[in-house]
Amino acid sequence: MLSSRSLRPVLVQRLGAQAFQGAYSLVVLLLFVMLVRSWWPARHSGPLLWSLAGIPGVRELAIVLAFTGVVVIGLSFFQPSPVLPVPGLPTSARGLTRITRHPLFVGIALWGIAHTLVNGYLSDVIFFGGLAAFSLVGGLHQDSRKRAEDGARLRSFFDETSVVPFGAIVGGRNRLVLREIPVVGVVVGVVLAAALYTFHDRLFG
Repeated sequence: MLSSRSLRPVLVQRLGAQAFQGAYSLVVLLLFVMLVRSWWPARHSGPLLWSLAGIPGVRELAIVLAFTGVVVIGLSFFQPSPVLPVPGLPTSARGLTRITRHPLFVGIALWGIAHTLVNGYLSDVIFFGGLAAFSLVGGLHQDSRKRAEDGARLRSFFDETSVVPFGAIVGGRNRLVLREIPVVGVVVGVVLAAALYTFHDRLFG
């Protein structure tokens, strides 16, 4: 709601862009904490919709998706998308944004999909699947809003990128340039993902 076309411009005008972004981030963080607190006591409950973890390859696929998602999430803070309200960002695709227009959203979606594969109880599907769906819808909503608000400045960026990872590259609208991806961001993302994987059972049961 805070990012809607009708409300967001009013709040930005009254608070200023940086203050709005700070307030928005705080609200999102609080809502996420409340969501986790609501789901945690009810995790692994409700009807079992599917049980895929025992199928050969599914658990390994989930690990790869979750690991990749966390790395992309970490890396997205080192190379944010030009559609984000951060002053001074370039308006052309570079490094990570050549792969996907929305690294943060895609990273969260990959993480959510991975956990949905191996957690088939209704409460888990709603939580993890909901996060994945919300992230993808959020990316599309952000595209719609930025096209309306800043479409002229970002036209070339939209033309040369895609939400779907590697979609623009496969479609011939962009190319992969690994040297543009910040090494520090990759290292931070890998360390974070490795730590979460190593201590997953101890932290989350």
